[in-house]
Amino acid sequence: MSERVPVVVGIETSCDETGVGIVQGDTLLANVIASSMDQHARFGGVVPEVAARAHLEALPQVMDDALKQAGLDRADIDAVAVTSGPGLAGALMVGVGWAKGLAQSLDVPFYAVNHLVGHVGVELLSSEGRQLDTPTVALLVSGGHTSLLLVRDIVDDVEGVGDTIDDAAGEAFDKVGRLLGLPYPGGPQIDRVAKDGDPTRYTFPRGLTQAKDQDKHRFNFSFSGLKTAVARWWEANGDPTDHQMVADVAASFQEAVVDVLVTKALDACEYHGVPRLVLGGGVSANSRLREVALARGAERNIDVRIPPLALCTDNGAMIASLASEMLRRGRPATSMSVAATSTLSPSVTQAGVDEGAIHTAQKSTTDHSNDSVSVTDDDVSALAGKEDTLRKVRTPWTPLLSLLFGVLAVALSPAFGLGMIPAVLGIISGHRARKHPRGRVQSAMGLTLSYFALAVSIAVAVVVATPIIRALLISGGFLLP
Repeated sequence: MSERVPVVVGIETSCDETGVGIVQGDTLLANVIASSMDQHARFGGVVPEVAARAHLEALPQVMDDALKQAGLDRADIDAVAVTSGPGLAGALMVGVGWAKGLAQSLDVPFYAVNHLVGHVGVELLSSEGRQLDTPTVALLVSGGHTSLLLVRDIVDDVEGVGDTIDDAAGEAFDKVGRLLGLPYPGGPQIDRVAKDGDPTRYTFPRGLTQAKDQDKHRFNFSFSGLKTAVARWWEANGDPTDHQMVADVAASFQEAVVDVLVTKALDACEYHGVPRLVLGGGVSANSRLREVALARGAERNIDVRIPPLALCTDNGAMIASLASEMLRRGRPATSMSVAATSTLSPSVTQAGVDEGAIHTAQKSTTDHSNDSVSVTDDDVSALAGKEDTLRKVRTPWTPLLSLLFGVLAVALSPAFGLGMIPAVLGIISGHRARKHPRGRVQSAMGLTLSYFALAVSIAVAVVVATPIIRALLISGGFLLP
């Protein structure tokens, strides 16, 4: 007997992209993204308050589009996951609050997961041709993050081994792009323009790559100095009307960034004895980064894995994929008291969960896996449908109660209006439960029967009571015979 694999919805709102992904096991069912990039373009960068409001406005439609793409409705959702950090505080708060409300309304488990580890979670989606082998080093590069992670186990053992000490790589792309007069965002524009440029035309500095930096910052990044060097050179020599110069500067700057990223990532692989490197984040869509990483990785016998472009940028699918793996392993759900955390460490793969509960769940799983057990057909029947570890999905009792009251009210309605009592109870319980997605059918049937029985009971009561009331009025002298 095989159980249905839980359907997990992932919500991503850490920066300027509103993403909803739907995953069933390791199969991607839907991935919908709405970007507020156009609203930030006139500011030359992401404005946190604008991003938060854009998420609030976009989430309902993005959720509906994702469900439509997957061919599902909300009643099919078995768990809800959300990015709880790191990211922009206001943007994260919108996503976390929205996900909590959705999980509570559906009465399903809620998982608050790490955004950075989520990027690695893309590699769990076998339906997209991905495969996660551990241990692996992950290079995560975006407008807000430039991090190196050592992933020994994507759920239980992730270590941050390197990070930027100032600007993120994507942030440097945006700032240099604006300096060169290119539209926002600068990353894709520099990638486009650099194709016509000479990456060796100008030599720009590679931050934290000198011998003196190796002890303290061997795997850390710094792009502030590079950005400043380009700015100073452009102020002294730049000509925005010289398209070839713009292309050469863009290509030379891009080469400096790519060189540092790939060199440090492959060095981390060799230092930790890991023959695999996973790329993630919006900057991993850069064509030169992909090209150099693959080429240098092959030279050093390191397997470089890069997700498809649709899964490089922030998206809900990666969040759903990571949470789906947590469900599969029996991880306890996140507490509803969890808050968004803009500086969440990559070692915290799941926020708002008691470590003792995790260890208890893991010990229980280990104990059962080590037992030698004989399973009979009776055991299978007894266990069928019990999914408290993987899924906390149940139909509330109020819809069924409404239906039972409705049937009883119809049966008693001819008996001098006795059906009015169960009819009223059926109407009350039906209205309490009619908005629950897992009890709509029972609630609707219970309400229909209860209202019908109430009408019949009132009519019968009036018909039967009229002669009695008339006789009482005549005997009391209030009415002439």
